Amino acid sequence: MAAEIILFDLGGVLLPFDRERRVHAMVQALGVTPDAARAFMASDIHARLDVGQASETEVAAALSAVVGRTVTPAETRSLILSVFEPANLVLWDLVAALRENIPVGGFSDNPAFVLELFPPGAVLRPMFWSAELGLSKAGPEAFAAVTRRLGIDPDAILFIDDSAANVARARAAGWDAIQSFRTIS
Repeated sequence: MAAEIILFDLGGVLLPFDRERRVHAMVQALGVTPDAARAFMASDIHARLDVGQASETEVAAALSAVVGRTVTPAETRSLILSVFEPANLVLWDLVAALRENIPVGGFSDNPAFVLELFPPGAVLRPMFWSAELGLSKAGPEAFAAVTRRLGIDPDAILFIDDSAANVARARAAGWDAIQSFRTIS
């Protein structure tokens, strides 16, 4: 069956990222050690933010407890977003070109505020955020939820993600999926 929609992952595809960028930003802004920054980002509170079970305010409070001073939700958001490198404009141009012939959306294990990093005028519609679904791509339920919301046959969905595990889960859900090995710059 031909694809009726293309869904792109964000982190590692349209928005290159490097976790060590965020570690460096946290060290600089908060005066924590790199290991403390990594431990916080690996904590349950950050994972809960990604699936909509924690708010930015709750994450900011948890981060404040770690560093011993008030960290505002805005500062927390900035630190979370610091993981991303500049948008891959070549791929965003491809998205725009594809949109002329087929719907092009996104499916991301992130809170919706990552939308702030989209290049000016860039659109992914529909956009599925793990924080809004309440589910991460780590389980088959997220793929089933997206399929239901799209209201089309699973084999009509083409998904592009940098994670081999996510590509495998998409295929297990009946989607066509491509692993993006590196972004074009």
